[in-house]
Amino acid sequence: MSGFLRHLWWIYLVLASAAAAAYVLTPFNAATRWVYVLLNCTAPIATWIGLTRNAPKRRLGWQIIVAGLALSGLGDIVFASYTARGEHAPFPSVADALYLAAHLAIAAGAALLAARSGRTAFLDSAVILAPFASIAWLLVVNPLVGTNGTPLAQFVAVAAPASTLVVLYCSLALALGVELRAPGVRWLLGGLIAWFVSDALYTHQSLTGTYVEGRLIDLGWMAMPILIATAGLHPSMVYATPRRSTVTTLTVTRAVTLFGAALLLPTLHVFWEPADDLPLVAGTWASVALVALRLITPIHDLARRVGHDALTGLANRALLMDRLALALASLPVGGPARVGLLFCDLDHFKNVNDSLGHDAGDQLLVAIADRLQDAIRPGDVACRLGGDEFVILMPSVGEDEAAAIAERVAAEMAQPMRLADGSEFFASLSVGLRTTGELNADPEALLQDADTAMYQAKAAGRGRMIRFDVQSRTEATQRLRRDADFRRALAHPGELFCVYQPVFRVDDGSLSSVEALARWQHPAEGVLPPAAFVGVAEATGTVGQLFAVVLDESLHEQRTWYNRTGRWVPIAVNLSPRQLDAGTAEVVLAALDRAGSPASALTLELTEMGLAMPETVEAALGPLRRAGVQIAVDDFGTGYSSMSRVADHAWDTVKIDQTVVNGIAADPARRALADAMIGMAHALGMSSLAEGVDDGDDLAVLAELGCEYAQGYLLSHPVDAAGILEILTAAAAADAVSA
Repeated sequence: MSGFLRHLWWIYLVLASAAAAAYVLTPFNAATRWVYVLLNCTAPIATWIGLTRNAPKRRLGWQIIVAGLALSGLGDIVFASYTARGEHAPFPSVADALYLAAHLAIAAGAALLAARSGRTAFLDSAVILAPFASIAWLLVVNPLVGTNGTPLAQFVAVAAPASTLVVLYCSLALALGVELRAPGVRWLLGGLIAWFVSDALYTHQSLTGTYVEGRLIDLGWMAMPILIATAGLHPSMVYATPRRSTVTTLTVTRAVTLFGAALLLPTLHVFWEPADDLPLVAGTWASVALVALRLITPIHDLARRVGHDALTGLANRALLMDRLALALASLPVGGPARVGLLFCDLDHFKNVNDSLGHDAGDQLLVAIADRLQDAIRPGDVACRLGGDEFVILMPSVGEDEAAAIAERVAAEMAQPMRLADGSEFFASLSVGLRTTGELNADPEALLQDADTAMYQAKAAGRGRMIRFDVQSRTEATQRLRRDADFRRALAHPGELFCVYQPVFRVDDGSLSSVEALARWQHPAEGVLPPAAFVGVAEATGTVGQLFAVVLDESLHEQRTWYNRTGRWVPIAVNLSPRQLDAGTAEVVLAALDRAGSPASALTLELTEMGLAMPETVEAALGPLRRAGVQIAVDDFGTGYSSMSRVADHAWDTVKIDQTVVNGIAADPARRALADAMIGMAHALGMSSLAEGVDDGDDLAVLAELGCEYAQGYLLSHPVDAAGILEILTAAAAADAVSA
């Protein structure tokens, strides 16, 4: 039974279509007349069954359509009752009233289904229909008005084609405003169009006196209820999705269609001059007025999009630069007034997107935009550049007032904001302030200066405001130049290379391992140490490429040493905390596979500052640990929460920073601190390595304290790969002699 009901729509369509075909093909007689009536009367019943079974959320439109079908069926019964008795139906009759009501009801139901798409579908439909309505007035209504008859008869005669135009109008609105992919919508639209075609042909035949009952024209009148009932029975009748993407925006195709419709009547008037051309003139004015009304919303939207951010409604970069140039030109000469820019960046905004999703992030950005608007002065301009970056333009402001506005903005942001999951978010802004009294200042340079000051605020610990100064610009320019040079070096093999700092055992002085250190052969400045470019690489996101270069080259040399000596020399490579992500393990394991090096012969050195994110560290380095890669805590003693962080992970080696090592022979406090660090490492099952050993007495103390490994200029300066090979060869020769 359920299968029968599921396919009821096409069963009804096949049976009803067969009956309609038989009606047209069979010679017309008294019996076939009632086949026509029966078909039209079953349509409201079938549509109501579909409405009940499919239960669409928006029922009213379909309910009105069912009522219209029922009115049309009653009209057929009344009309057939006259013709079955061999009588001519009076004009107007009850059947005519029922037909008019059916037209209006079904048109209203279709309009309700299209209503969700907005007014533009109805405006577009009116633009397209206006010229046809004018032509219909000239060709149909005028002749009907001139005929003899009572006022009621004349009214009904005019109302019939007018109601047909109403059906066409609502059909166009449905076609323009609703997605036509759902079969139910297509069946409904097909029924309305079939009805309009038959009505239009009937009007023409009535004027010419050629209409005969039972001919092909009746097929269109039967197609209307059949197709509408099929639409009601089809399961997709519940979907009437608005075509908002093409309705609210004005596409080229739709614009050409609207302008073509508006130009149709003026063009027609050139070739045809009826005695009364008032309908053509009125239709032309109506078409043009409707097109103008249709263009208001797209033009307004386009103008707003040009100058405003789509999400927050704040000014965008283009509008900001325009207002900034105007503010500079409006500054009084020699006065205390300044143009001020506050460049604001939301601290830790990425955490919201990562934890709650981008929808919650968008809600937060909108709330922040509202608060910025509340915190600034009436004449100031709040702008969203993109992401979580906002700029406030203060067109005329004093130095102290600019700082006060920055404090007010920060205080407004400090109030808690409720997120989508119900939790509270306390926003923190890093703010860069740039003011100027120069009328000829470059707007782009001012914005860049404010941006530079904001990054200084972030570097200083976030959640603060820093004023721009000239030195900041110089440093920013140098960073940009250094970044450009470094990116070029990454693309030119050989400019970036490695030297290797030997690590020796403290007890017997033998070579234990090496640390790979990056160097840059700068075309103009010579060989640069890591301090000259690693910070820039971390800030600009190229540190991962640097790591890959160092890792590949050092593993290649490690393989070469093995091939020459038969010994795997453990090698250590520095890992930036910025690289702690899920892709790190894949990069390292792929490099090991290419070089053919064992994972246990590679150590990654991570500063203890990087240990402040234990979950991130585990996600990035856990697969490497399980593969056998060693992990060393670099610069130990310079970070925070050192003991607890190291204990959380139990790494392989602790590297004691040179600031602790230097002078331990003469300084009891340093000696005690080094002793505690070495003891902690041993207690946790880790080895200890002293960095920057430059004094023999310090080395002797390290030996007394039980430190296993040491590196520094006392033992060896960094050397190239050939230098390491010489050390290995000399050690092998010494072992051979002693043996």
